[in-house]
Formats: sequence, C-alpha cells, structure tokens
Amino acid sequence: MRSLLCLFLLLAPAAARAKAFEFLAFGDMPYCSQNETPCADEQRLNVLIDRMNAAQPAFSVFVGDTKAGAEHCTDAVVADRTRRWFARFEHPLIYTPGDNEWTDCWQDRAGRFDPRERLALLRREFFPGPESLGRVTLPLERQADLDPGRRDFVENARWTYQGVVFATVHAVGSDNNRPPLQGPQPPGAAQEFPPRDAANTVWIEAAFAEAERNRAPALVFLFQADIFFRDRCGFGDYEGHVATRAALLEGARRYGRPVLLIHGDSHFFLVDLPLRGPDDRTLGNVTRMMVPGAEDIRAVRVRVDPEADQPFGFALLGDPARARGPSCP
Repeated sequence: MRSLLCLFLLLAPAAARAKAFEFLAFGDMPYCSQNETPCADEQRLNVLIDRMNAAQPAFSVFVGDTKAGAEHCTDAVVADRTRRWFARFEHPLIYTPGDNEWTDCWQDRAGRFDPRERLALLRREFFPGPESLGRVTLPLERQADLDPGRRDFVENARWTYQGVVFATVHAVGSDNNRPPLQGPQPPGAAQEFPPRDAANTVWIEAAFAEAERNRAPALVFLFQADIFFRDRCGFGDYEGHVATRAALLEGARRYGRPVLLIHGDSHFFLVDLPLRGPDDRTLGNVTRMMVPGAEDIRAVRVRVDPEADQPFGFALLGDPARARGPSCP
C-alpha cells in the first residue's frame, strides 16, 4: 500500500508554483524647458526606453508627470509628445497620471489651461479601453468598468501577474488637487477632488479585497504623489492624501502580507518602510519605492519572487550621470 501511495505522489502533477519575474517602474520625465526643441531629456528618455525594451520585462509602469511643471500644457506636449514616446514600448506599458499634465495646468507657468479639460484629454488619449498601452498589451480591470457609480475613473486599473495583484491609484502631487485653505484656488478643484478621492479609497479597498480573496502572495500599488513628503521633510500640504494613507494603512494591517507602494514626485530613488500604525510602530509588511525622475532619466527594475518571504528586489536601470540624493526643496 505504501509503495502504491509513493508511486501516486510521484506521478501526481506538482502544484503550479508562481514564477519570479521582473517589471520596470519610472516617472517624472521628460522635463523639458519651454519651447526646447529638441528636448535633451526626451532624447535621453528614448535611450532609456531602448534599454527597457532590451530588458524584456513583464511590463513597465509610468507613475505620472510626462512633462515639466513649467512647460505649457498644450495638446502638443500633454498628448502628442507623450503618445510619441509611449508608442516606443515593445512590451505592455501601464500609465497613471501626474499633477504636471493636468492638476497644475491652471498656473501661469503652465499656460493657464483648465485642469478638468486637460484631465478629460488624458482619459480620452491614454485610457480608451481595458488594456495597457504598448505594442504588446496587457488586459486590465478598470474601476470604471467594475463600478457603475464611478464610470469616469478609467485610469484606476488592476491586474494580476504570477498571483501578485497590482493596482494604479490616481493620487497626484500638489496635494492631490484638494482646494487649498488659503491662496489661489485651482479652477474646478472643489468639484473634482472629492469624488476622485472617494473613488481612490474604494479602489484601494477593492484591491486589498481582491488580494485577500485570491490569497495573493503580495500586492503592489502605483501612484504619482509622494504622499509621505511631510513625514520626511516636516512641511508641505498633506490633507489631500489623508484618506489614501488611511486606506493603505488599514488594508495593509488586515492583509498582513507584503505590500509595495511605488510612486514618483520627489525625483530621487528611495526604498523604506513609510507607514506607522496608531501605536507609532512601523508597519513591517509595507515597503515604499520612489522612482528617480526629472533630470535623473532612469527606471527601476523590480524583481518579484512570489514564493519568497521578502518578494521584492530593486536595481536601477539607465545612466546615473544626473543622479540626485534625498532632498527637501
């Protein structure tokens, strides 16, 4: 009997193991000067994209800011130039917007455009359906398709790769377009911010629920804003990110497994443990990785081993000539 049992175990198919894989993350580029033709950073970005294609990742994610804050938010910059370099990707590319391409477009230095109109342009141009950008595409689940009450939020996407759940969240710099208590008011911010902030919270909760339901070994969130800037630097607005941080904290405490937060906004590479619970103790299962950007035209190679206790590893890809270290403006 024992020999038959051993034979059965040898012949039975082994349970499928999730395979290790690599994806690339980058953001905050190219930052060109107004009317800079050709744009030097765009030329450097094209070199980086060639290297990203050669690396053959499972996919790449761009975490917002396709232009400098001082460039005018014209169609040629916000849509045409971005579309041109997005089209160079030979593998799936997922995009979540930043503040420079819509939130801050009302400012004089950006040409005084209507932020909500620019956001509508981004949604039409870069989020036409439930799949990624890139010459090879990846199917995505979108909040707009899953939640009938939030059909505007086509940019909030979710996908699963080798069992790991990924979700983009449209949280941007400039305090997430929350109307400031004092000073000039961004046009339409009082109407735009509340429903998107609420949608983001629901989307974060849904991603944790998806990961828990499928017993995902890890969960990755990707967004543009440095929502921990004030923790590091001791100043700056943060009220627009309170709900996002609370949803991430509560979900991660309940989930218990590794959570990775990837964002840009502050333009230097950083890996740390950013979240603290009500007892002020660091939440050990949440890692934050901030991508470099602006003049530092590099991407981050993220190695994922779903079977490992610590599934994430990081390495920089690109020319380090313009690298910058941690700073507070």
